[in-house]
Amino acid sequence: MVLECTINDPSAPIQFTPPPEPVPALAVFTRTAAPGLTKTRLIPLLGARGAAALHAAMVADTLRKVESLPAEIARYVVFARAPIAGLPPHFIVRRQSGRDLGERLEQSFRALLRQHQSAVVIGTDSPLLPPRVLRAAFKELRISDAVLGPSLDGGYYLIGLRRQTPGLLRDVRWSTPYAYEDTLGNFVQHGYSCSVLEPCGDVDLPADVVRLKDTLRQDARARRLAPATWKFLKPLSDQNLRPAI
Repeated sequence: MVLECTINDPSAPIQFTPPPEPVPALAVFTRTAAPGLTKTRLIPLLGARGAAALHAAMVADTLRKVESLPAEIARYVVFARAPIAGLPPHFIVRRQSGRDLGERLEQSFRALLRQHQSAVVIGTDSPLLPPRVLRAAFKELRISDAVLGPSLDGGYYLIGLRRQTPGLLRDVRWSTPYAYEDTLGNFVQHGYSCSVLEPCGDVDLPADVVRLKDTLRQDARARRLAPATWKFLKPLSDQNLRPAI
């Protein structure tokens, strides 16, 4: 580490000013809410426009939580296809690249860890994720090489790293009930210590939407976590929330 030496008075003691420490980073992985291209598994329930609108609402709720984090955390949005319009000015925008989610995550972590002491990546499919869990992820990365937030379906809503080994996320069965298990196994194989956060549900299938609306209707704390999502779902009757024919 190179220290800056400042001398104002030749007779005064030399003052060494260490360079600022790299800050941690949080990156939101998402895509533009395009009808027919976003949340396609929800189209039978909500239609193409409705599925895209729900995705846009969940993105808004996710960014709102990220904005509530301490100011020293750098904030990124890493998008697929077209960039998202109307982002707050303090979000840094990057594009996803890679053949599958594993490659896209590895390339993003590689870029982030060049500039930051640790990095956390989240998606936008867990509207009930509380901000305290995001803060906990960074605390865990002070003592662990990695952190995972498991989803109820066998995947995960959060992954964080303090260092990265090439191939760390290879051979993961993405979009299956084994993604979390495979990733955790890779960490063990590469000698990584890993902290595990509390599980959280995500919204991928029609049944997830129905369950989410019931939770939001009954729980005021949940509505405070996902106000945009609740605003979208609230007007929909139970009759609306059934697969379209």
